[in-house]
Amino acid sequence: MCMTAMLPPSGVAKTVLMGGSAKIGEWLIFSPTHSLLERSSSLFYQQLYKKTDVALFSQKSRDEDGSAPIEQKIDPEPKKKRQLCSLVSPKLIGWTNISAEAILKEKDDVVERTMAESGVEPGGKYQTKECQSRSKIAIVVPLRNRTEHLQVFLRYMHPFLQRQQLDYAIIVAEQTEGSLFNRGALMNVGFKEAQLLDNFQCFFFHDVDNLPENDGNPYSCPEDGKPRHMTFSLSRWNNYKPFPGWYFGGVTALTANDFRKINGFSNVYWGWGGEDDDLLRRIRFHKMTPTRAMDGYPSLIEMARYKTLTHKKAEPSPIRHKLLREGTKRLKSDGLKDLTYKKLALELKPLYTKVLVELQQPANRKAPGQH
Repeated sequence: MCMTAMLPPSGVAKTVLMGGSAKIGEWLIFSPTHSLLERSSSLFYQQLYKKTDVALFSQKSRDEDGSAPIEQKIDPEPKKKRQLCSLVSPKLIGWTNISAEAILKEKDDVVERTMAESGVEPGGKYQTKECQSRSKIAIVVPLRNRTEHLQVFLRYMHPFLQRQQLDYAIIVAEQTEGSLFNRGALMNVGFKEAQLLDNFQCFFFHDVDNLPENDGNPYSCPEDGKPRHMTFSLSRWNNYKPFPGWYFGGVTALTANDFRKINGFSNVYWGWGGEDDDLLRRIRFHKMTPTRAMDGYPSLIEMARYKTLTHKKAEPSPIRHKLLREGTKRLKSDGLKDLTYKKLALELKPLYTKVLVELQQPANRKAPGQH
């Protein structure tokens, strides 16, 4: 499977295949040298991990009711601990010229075989083999009627995350027909279902149509109390002009602790818009500090760019502003604590975990004219 990147004009055009090899091919790219990328981003990564003491080998699990932590069973012959991965992965290739058309040219069976050979397990899980990853993340994707976008997303994001030497899983929360799309509730579903699969440190709540262009854009865990907004520089928004600070949609990263503390996303936003603004208000209400990738490093701002896949614009919910004004009244009751859904299927697909759910839209949350 090929990925694309770009070097300075003097670079050599090449196609980078998943797994690290390269050959001349029809999907031509230019890739920056790793040494250049490392020099430009090492200080940022050092600061990023300065207060992050990852101790995956001493994690504790909890009783089934979640009340008291209990020590995990000790293997009588424990495996040798691996060395912690470098702050800057040696596998990074830099900027990528994303072409959805080129990505979709690959046949499904070829893609799945190549991914499996790279280490992707059923359910879209991956563990880096050469070192101990500094982050164990879950990518939660809300979905309905975006099959082609999902194909592009999976084929692109798996190699992207692997080049950052991350341990990860991709969970897709898919909503059936019958009610308006509810992005916030699906994010909560993905969070709850992911917790049943593994002990993830943090979660990236990720729209399927947003793809990071540069693998130097860190998908590592943020600090507790500092949720990170990823998609503030988008191709569809004034040619990558950064969004104002009030925007918190697209892709956001929170630790599991922080997401539980704010009670997750609101469940009451049916239709497009509102749930991301509500999330930011929850974060600020709990005295957390919203951050952005590359904060304090203006010279690296271009590493945080995202490509937006084209799609038909959704109809905005006419009652989203009213719901947002009343949001603080619902903080404790509306979210993870009152989430209800009917799980129709849980499938470990070759490249992702699919959770198919039915969401029941209350009559008092329907827009005027909706039946």
